[in-house]
Amino acid sequence: MTTPSRRLWQLAGVFALAHVVLIPVGIYLQDSPLFADGTAGITESYVEGDITRSFVGGVLESFGFLLMVPVLVFLGRVLGRRGEAGGWAAETGLLCGMGYVAVTFAVGFPAGAAAMYGAQQGLDVDTAFALNNVRIFGYFLSLLLLGGSTLGFAAAALMDGLHRRWFGWFGVVTAVALLASTPLAGIGQQDWGTLVWMVWFVGVAVLMIRHREDQPGDPGITATRGPDRASLTSR
Repeated sequence: MTTPSRRLWQLAGVFALAHVVLIPVGIYLQDSPLFADGTAGITESYVEGDITRSFVGGVLESFGFLLMVPVLVFLGRVLGRRGEAGGWAAETGLLCGMGYVAVTFAVGFPAGAAAMYGAQQGLDVDTAFALNNVRIFGYFLSLLLLGGSTLGFAAAALMDGLHRRWFGWFGVVTAVALLASTPLAGIGQQDWGTLVWMVWFVGVAVLMIRHREDQPGDPGITATRGPDRASLTSR
C-alpha cells in the first residue's frame, strides 16, 4: 500500500475547510425555522421568507456536504493502516460519516425545501410545520452517525499514533459531545456537539494541509530493498 502524497493530504484539507465555511453560510441564507419556533416560525421563515435566498443557501450547503465525501474517503484510507483494529475503526468512521451525509441529502434537504416551497404555494402552515419537523428530527438522529464517524477516526488515529492529541483525544471528546447531542435535543441543547465538531474538523483540515510525508507517526508503508530481497517496513 503506497503512502498518499502531501498534495493529496493538502487537497483533502482544503475540501474539509471548504465544508466548514459553506455550511454556516448556507444555514444563514436559509434562515430555517427551529423546532421551538412552532407554526409562527413557519409563517415568518417559509410563508413570508425569500425563497430564492433560501434555495441559494440550500445549494451552498449541499455543495459543502458533497465536499465532505472525499474527505471521509481520504480519512478512511489513510487512517487505521497499522493493524486490524485500527482498520476496523477507520472503516466504521467512513461508513458512519457516509450515513450522516446520506441522511442529510435524503431527509434534511428535501423536507426543508418541500416545506418552504409548499408554504409559498398555498400549503397550510400545519402541514408545512410537520414537513419541517421531519428535517429537524432527521438532523437530531444524524448526530449519532456523525459522533460514530468521529469516534471511529479518532480511535484509528490513536492506534496509528498520528496526530494523537487533535485527531485522537480531542476527537474522542468531540464524539462524546455529538453522541450526547441527540438526547440533549429534548432540552434544546443539541447544537453544542456540532459546534465542537466544527472546531475539531477545522483543526483536522489544518493538520492535513500542513502534513509532512516523513513526519513521525505517519501510518504509511515504505518499501525498502535489501541486498537480495525487498521488504516492507512501517514508518
